Amino acid sequence: MGNTVQNSAHHLSGSHARVERISGGLKISGLCAPHPEGESIAEQCRTALDAGATLLADYGYSMQDVTRVTYLVSDTRDFPSCFPTLRHVFSAISPSVTLMWVKKFANPHVKIEFELGVEPGLV
Repeated sequence: MGNTVQNSAHHLSGSHARVERISGGLKISGLCAPHPEGESIAEQCRTALDAGATLLADYGYSMQDVTRVTYLVSDTRDFPSCFPTLRHVFSAISPSVTLMWVKKFANPHVKIEFELGVEPGLV
């Protein structure tokens, strides 16, 4: 069972990213762009991942340690514009990936949200 740590990641992600310590690892959920208003999905993707990298560093990890990524997307039409950023960040490590379509986010300006996992035994 994990230990949920409510991290005040509001300054990083524009939302309250939730950090859960799991045995030997970490799960971050609710990670999105700090100021999504007027940003394209590609811009939100980049800024959310930058915030995720900062948050991971707070716990002694880097993007190179990520073993699982979940993309939550409200409109998949423009999702391919995120591919260059996703390839840049994840191609060297090839984490497990899940894409989930959601009807809408609590903040109507959010177009993409991430969950990042660093799983025990896979780092």
